[in-house]
Amino acid sequence: MAEKGITRKELWQGMGNITPSDWYNAGRRLGLTVSTSYGKGSHAVIRDPYYPDPADFRGHITNIQRHLYKKMNQTIFKQLLKFGIAEDDIWRALKML
Repeated sequence: MAEKGITRKELWQGMGNITPSDWYNAGRRLGLTVSTSYGKGSHAVIRDPYYPDPADFRGHITNIQRHLYKKMNQTIFKQLLKFGIAEDDIWRALKML
């Protein structure tokens, strides 16, 4: 099913092969803070660099789980869009465009 608001449908459908390290690198390329040391558990956090304190919920953009699948990758993508990053910028950061 195509997602409303996504212009590059063919890339959207092929998001099953994105790994956690792809998201870590993409986050850094987008100028965001990526940390694997916050919290308990096996996830990483992508944060707004203007709110670096892990206790400040305003800086939280999305979590990156250790084991990803297509729907989870799409959810992470949507969270970055919601934060205000342009779709093509995210595709470029993932090196898919």
